[in-house]
Amino acid sequence: MLFRDRSRNADTEQHNGVTPPASRGGGAPSMLMEQESLPDSNTPMPVPGDAQSPLVPMPLDTDAVPGIAHKTTDALRGPVFIPSTGKKSSGTLRAPAPPQGKRTMVHIGVAVALIFVVIGAFAAVLPTGNGQASSALTKIFNPGTDTKTSHTNDTALIAAQAATATAVTQDGYDAGNQVYAGVQSAPTTNIPAQDQGSLNRFFYGQCTYWANMRYHQLTGHWVPWLGNAYQWAYQAPAYGWKTSSVPNPNGPSIIVLAPYTQGAGSYGHVAVVETGVTNPYNGVSTSNWNWNGSWGVTTYVTFYPGSGVTFIWFPG
Repeated sequence: MLFRDRSRNADTEQHNGVTPPASRGGGAPSMLMEQESLPDSNTPMPVPGDAQSPLVPMPLDTDAVPGIAHKTTDALRGPVFIPSTGKKSSGTLRAPAPPQGKRTMVHIGVAVALIFVVIGAFAAVLPTGNGQASSALTKIFNPGTDTKTSHTNDTALIAAQAATATAVTQDGYDAGNQVYAGVQSAPTTNIPAQDQGSLNRFFYGQCTYWANMRYHQLTGHWVPWLGNAYQWAYQAPAYGWKTSSVPNPNGPSIIVLAPYTQGAGSYGHVAVVETGVTNPYNGVSTSNWNWNGSWGVTTYVTFYPGSGVTFIWFPG
């Protein structure tokens, strides 16, 4: 049995501005006890698991809960809604196409630029009459430059020429009147025309050239044969010249040194005897070219009769 305190209800009603029933009649408040009706015994009690009325949460009174502050400001920027146009998107963003007239002008400009580029490329690579890629069109595209003929620096060719020069300038080597890159050639001299061929038959700068020229100056006779220096000892008898182990006692003679004799190289050496013919075993003084690398330079050296030494001269 449940009892309700009527006086408490009366105070509550008074607090809310409602006059209790006893006060309305002017009577003193009375404590009324009401008997709550008990639930009907025939009404079945809810069983756990049966469907019941859902619990509805009550609104939270933030004034009665400490620590919760009221929201006094609104969002600085509200959501922005963009209305749909109703058109289906293609999936990519494209810049707006220029008007038809501007598009035509752009196409024309691009075509003209491509034409100039192609013409410039052809002008740069096509040779002109002198074999160089130079023309008025190249000057238009590159006005700050001018075409100059360049000489190819072929390292291999230079090395080959240097090797050849070293080989042909060895003392006593003579392949005849030749011109080699990097080797000094014979200068133009006032030699009579009838003597030019006889002098220039030998390789300029070599000992053979000097021996032929100097012997002709002393005797008026040219050396009629060709060949390296050591071969002169074998060539002279074939042309009727005298050969001996000592110099000509009656006039000039040419000394021929065999290879590696008294400082000669692998091709031998020739020189003209200048003095010392009266006592040759004390040494004869000779004039030379290309002795010890003195190419085309006159030097004086003393040689002695002995093994590998031959003296030749024109008979008479």
